[in-house]
Amino acid sequence: MQIVKRVSLFLFLSASLTLISQAAFGWGFWAHKVINKEAVTLLPEPLRAFYAANSDYVMSHASDPDLRRGIVKDEGYYHYLDMDKYGTYPDFKVPLRYHEAVKEYGEETVMKDGMVAWRVGWDIDSLTAAMKAHDVPLILHLSADLGHYVADMHVPLHATKNYDGQFNGHIGVHYRWETGVPAHYGKTYSFSGIGGAVYIKHPVGHALKILTHSYSLLGKIFAADSIAKAGIPKDKLYRIEERNGRKEYIYSEKYYRKFSAALDGMVEAQMRAATRAVASYWYTAWVNAGKPNLGKD
Repeated sequence: MQIVKRVSLFLFLSASLTLISQAAFGWGFWAHKVINKEAVTLLPEPLRAFYAANSDYVMSHASDPDLRRGIVKDEGYYHYLDMDKYGTYPDFKVPLRYHEAVKEYGEETVMKDGMVAWRVGWDIDSLTAAMKAHDVPLILHLSADLGHYVADMHVPLHATKNYDGQFNGHIGVHYRWETGVPAHYGKTYSFSGIGGAVYIKHPVGHALKILTHSYSLLGKIFAADSIAKAGIPKDKLYRIEERNGRKEYIYSEKYYRKFSAALDGMVEAQMRAATRAVASYWYTAWVNAGKPNLGKD
């Protein structure tokens, strides 16, 4: 697969996304918006001025990839990569090139096991081309998308086949970690002192390093979930609500207090890391494009 070509598609999607239910995927809408917004502040000039002038777009469209899951074939595969399908931590053997992975494992298997690292690589190439062409609408669209995928790599549950704790008694932990905790405590998170954007020489290789680190956090997440549940009777742990014909388990404030405490700042740390990574990937595309002065158009 080559550079993703979506010039005409994104125009259609921008008019269609408002028709789709805002179900929670990835970090949740709030976190994705914050990550893209804060990433702008980490860019060097004159790139920062360009993104600052367009920060409302990259922030408000930060969750477009989640919204189009229902209308774009294969979109869901671009948000994760099951590292444990490629070996054991920390020695995962994920091919750097998509075609190499397909040659070795078959395209259907590779897609089902997730493609986020390669998608980031394709979007870097697409964003670089858009910057060279000074195509501002496409730059902004690709930047919002790239920010989303890079942020998703910092969610540990996006790096494993045990993506929802379904194999070890922690069903639902995916939502509780990536959406529930930020919803409860995200407004207290600090994004100061993160450090500026840096050039990424090998975008796909760097993505795999991010995913490997994310995977390393899984044990602590599952342990924190057990700690949070301990001592809370089931009728106090959660309530069940019917939404759109489905049962949803709404966990208690006490659970989230204990869960967040046991995670010991992990969610905030991953959001901070995601923010710098997003800025760095945008910066990398700009450098690769020859550092064009986008603000003059």
